[in-house]
Amino acid sequence: MIKLDDIRRHAAHGATRDALIDGQVRLTWGRFGDTVESVAAGLAQRLPDGGPVRAVFLAGNTWQLAVAMSACATLGVSCTGLDADTDPDALAAVLTRLEPTFVFTDADRRAVLDRLVRPTGPEALHILLDGASRAGDDSTPARRRPLPFDRLTSAEPLRELPAPLPYESFAISDDDAGPVRIAVRRTPSEGRHLVDLVDEFGLARTDVHLASAPLAQHSALALTRTALGVGATVVLADGADGPALAALLAGERVTTATVGPAALHALLALPADAEPSPRTGHLRFLAAPGRQLGTWAVNTAWERLGPVLHTTLGSPETGLTAVLGPEELLVSPPHSGRTTLGTTVVVLGEDGRVLPRGGTGRLAFAGHQVMDGYLDGDAPFAVLDHGPGEERFLVTGQSGRIDETGRLRVTGRTTGVPVQERGSAVDAELFRLESDLLNLPCLRDTAVMRVSSPVLGDAIVVPFIAVAVGREATGYEALSAACARRVPSLAAHVIAVDTIPYSPTGRIRSGELLDAVLPIITLNLQLEQSMQQEMST
Repeated sequence: MIKLDDIRRHAAHGATRDALIDGQVRLTWGRFGDTVESVAAGLAQRLPDGGPVRAVFLAGNTWQLAVAMSACATLGVSCTGLDADTDPDALAAVLTRLEPTFVFTDADRRAVLDRLVRPTGPEALHILLDGASRAGDDSTPARRRPLPFDRLTSAEPLRELPAPLPYESFAISDDDAGPVRIAVRRTPSEGRHLVDLVDEFGLARTDVHLASAPLAQHSALALTRTALGVGATVVLADGADGPALAALLAGERVTTATVGPAALHALLALPADAEPSPRTGHLRFLAAPGRQLGTWAVNTAWERLGPVLHTTLGSPETGLTAVLGPEELLVSPPHSGRTTLGTTVVVLGEDGRVLPRGGTGRLAFAGHQVMDGYLDGDAPFAVLDHGPGEERFLVTGQSGRIDETGRLRVTGRTTGVPVQERGSAVDAELFRLESDLLNLPCLRDTAVMRVSSPVLGDAIVVPFIAVAVGREATGYEALSAACARRVPSLAAHVIAVDTIPYSPTGRIRSGELLDAVLPIITLNLQLEQSMQQEMST
């Protein structure tokens, strides 16, 4: 988050101004600074004598988390966000690799850690952010008992900071097609990123920023950190539904916001006469991951919120790489955007050389946001001479092109849903199919997942959310026709669902979604086969 010195600087220009708003809790800049100093002092007393010092959080967006992250930033301790819905084995592997000194969690997600075999050992201090000290609370063994947040603070002031720690920051890969990996950066870039985002979005001290997307999401954290960095007020929301988000937008006079895809869909699905109206007249930009937003979301956002929606592209490895504003969204396809300040993107041909504009190939990124590598091994980097001189580019598994106006469009990927042969022509068509479907005006959201099972064979499963209740039949016909046209070689199983689950980074949880729909599809096939057998006899 931001350091104590920056908080004190903002407090000097208005100690009674609101810094953090979380429900009924309103922390002024003065109180924010005092609390961060107290927590930083409490953490400093518990720092180990040697070895790397790292922190992780498995918690929702709350004022306690913002304070804890700012205390870690003050001490130079990296603080990495984890996803509570990550596979337990993968989550245990991440904790084993990071070996955190501090683990921040809340009551809702504490059970996730309790179910794991503690890979961090008894030395890791677990801190319950929404916990308070209670007399006689000794039912849990002391070594497994989390420390309540109010006991983390120190009565002693932070007289001086500990010796500087080697800089490092981490981000958890969100590629659900392979093992979870940890991207690492060893050069500070927050200051330059702050300047770039201020130039990109015009963030200022007078803004009120709503952080609804989880802070484990790279773009949500970057924008929240930037808002605090310029002295704006940040409103924190954890899992707010459509009506709650609309109430926050109106009640707090929010000017800027970050939301996840599911939350945005819920906000846009509110009745046109909903009170309070989400169209407040104060909101000037709302950022959301663009990989799963289609025609319905773009058009409805313009109608319901005004010209405020900005879609973002990026990854834990590359940071926030591209943004598309409301006007261009009306005429641009999904998975496209203009590269952000500080980011350079090139398209590589099969021979590894940079292609001219308009050519389609593999995407490679350079810039201060790009990771230095993976904590557990090498990553595909290439040194390329592109304009000002040689630069180190991360070669990704995405394909795309840069058009004549400089706009980046992602046209394929080698990560995502499980497939049999990555990079095949069919997989490229599946990616294009997803874009085709997102452009259909008869659905709110959809997912395209390739599966291989004894019952379904090699097929695609396409869950979708209809644009309105009673419109499922129209959506089924439109999606089925698009699947047959784009990938006629694969059987398509189209099914209406009530919700599509997302990770904190905006990626569809394909495993969770398949677990929900495959039994229904299998049962429907069995019933269909039984009816055909009865008719034939």
